[in-house]
Amino acid sequence: MHTDPHSFRSIAIIGGGFAGALTAIKLLDRTEVPLSVTILEPREELGRGVAYSTTEAVHLVNGPASTFSLHPEEPDHLVHWLAENAPRYGWTPPADIASSFPPRYLYGAYVRDELRRAVSTARSGSSFRHVRASATRLVSAPHKIEITTSEGETIEADEVILALGVFQPELAPREAAVAAHPGFAASPWDSTALDRLVDAQEILLIGSSLSMVDAVASMEARGFRGHYRVISRRGQFIEDRRNATLERDFLAEGPLPTTARSLLSVVKAERRALAAAGKDWQALPLAIRPHILPLWQKASDTERLRFARHLRAFWDVTAHRAAPDSYHAVSNAIAEGRLRHQPARLLAMRRSGRLIAATLKTRSGTEVRSFGGVIDCRGHQLHDWRRISDPFVRNLLASGEVRPHSTGFGIDATEQGDVISEEGRVHRNISAIGHPLRGVAWESSSITEQRAQAIALADRILGKLTPLSLVAS
Repeated sequence: MHTDPHSFRSIAIIGGGFAGALTAIKLLDRTEVPLSVTILEPREELGRGVAYSTTEAVHLVNGPASTFSLHPEEPDHLVHWLAENAPRYGWTPPADIASSFPPRYLYGAYVRDELRRAVSTARSGSSFRHVRASATRLVSAPHKIEITTSEGETIEADEVILALGVFQPELAPREAAVAAHPGFAASPWDSTALDRLVDAQEILLIGSSLSMVDAVASMEARGFRGHYRVISRRGQFIEDRRNATLERDFLAEGPLPTTARSLLSVVKAERRALAAAGKDWQALPLAIRPHILPLWQKASDTERLRFARHLRAFWDVTAHRAAPDSYHAVSNAIAEGRLRHQPARLLAMRRSGRLIAATLKTRSGTEVRSFGGVIDCRGHQLHDWRRISDPFVRNLLASGEVRPHSTGFGIDATEQGDVISEEGRVHRNISAIGHPLRGVAWESSSITEQRAQAIALADRILGKLTPLSLVAS
């Protein structure tokens, strides 16, 4: 069993992606007492997770550098870091760094470097440990929690934080039928799979949001000159992020809508007003985003599910717009007549020699078309823990230490992130951050939301661990 005799309090963070690493940074930066912080993460580098593990220079953060500092009290922190460090990571910053959209691999390096800095400057007596393993089992008690790892180690902690990130769905039968085909890429971030598609005449892209932009940008950077056919079930298509400005906080002018229908009505009225005034509709998400948490938490489960079923696709392409430089690859392909988008549903796929034959349900009927490549661009979007095959997730549910959220998104927790057990007991020493809180907070995946959660979570935990005498002084 691993214990640290030099630290008074121990905290274990399960998951070392962005949310887990940032929480560790905030704990180490803010503590007044010695801490022993352990992160369980199989990956070699902490802070990257899925989003920032890509090595493709054309995969960019989808917001300007000025908004993504890890430290909101220092809004130019990332800008200064980029100015000093970006060249040694192979990126030449533009003159206006604050307005730039840096590569995601570079942002991952920023998070990693900040964690190293936080460890090296932590309060005397604190310690940090990266366990390159997965958690397989968790047993809670009022004052200690015991975690078993995939390497057979047992770790005890006073507090545990679930920062498990997102999970990729199992391949559906239609994808599994061509999973071994060289023309199929199950992810737009699989560089080896994309390399095989450069000579294809036409590529089918399943999904039309940010992951699709990554796929097109990657293929264009490889010199692909064929055609793209993009399908999405509702026909929505992402746009690039423009320099829109907040016109007015229209949701603050009256009681917040409590139903999906009333929310849609208010937003549509505001969009019409913006259009009549010649203003950019991209001012809408700027006004809506600060109200997402109260809108979601005040709504009933019926209305939350109605929103997810009918309005989620519209919200996704409204709120999550693409970095202009990445989107340039998409707009160029459209201008050249090489990219076409249509509403369609994928019914089946089968091998057809060197091609993949896809059966599509379109508005005009059913068609079968062969493609030289197929890229699944729907992203890692499995939020229903009841369908996740990860052994640790299955064990958490089976043991009753957690329960699924009533919406089916993530797990149940208080609004502050304290995890709730199957029997309805609030764990006072098990918290969650980021994607597991999808049902509690809805928007819990972006940098800004997870930054706010990490700060609040660190302060709440440290408030319990810090002696009153130190707080008073």
